[in-house]
Amino acid sequence: MLLITILSLLSTALGVSNLVSANIIERSRELGLLKAIGATNFGVIFLILSEIFISGIFGGILGYFLSLGISKIIGITVFGAAIENNFVVIPIVTILMIFVLLIGSLPAIKMLLGLQPAEVLHGR
Repeated sequence: MLLITILSLLSTALGVSNLVSANIIERSRELGLLKAIGATNFGVIFLILSEIFISGIFGGILGYFLSLGISKIIGITVFGAAIENNFVVIPIVTILMIFVLLIGSLPAIKMLLGLQPAEVLHGR
């Protein structure tokens, strides 16, 4: 189970990395313009990370409530009894979510730091 969990977290981090990198490539002109008018690297990174974390929080909340319903259905159909909810899992999953989002965002942040406003705005 631990190996499956680690592999799931790794694949999730890769998925986050691909999504964030694609988002930065799509918005490179906008981010280059922000840098050109005086935004610091920290400010632009904070903007991107806040978008990622807001999406992660909403996705986590939605996934939690959907999984509650699905686990009840599976528990009743497969085992003939409802599955108890364990609220100790919530902080653990939250910490894992933050860790995976940060690890998955590192390649995109590195790309963002190398973004040159002049090159992006001139279309290169």
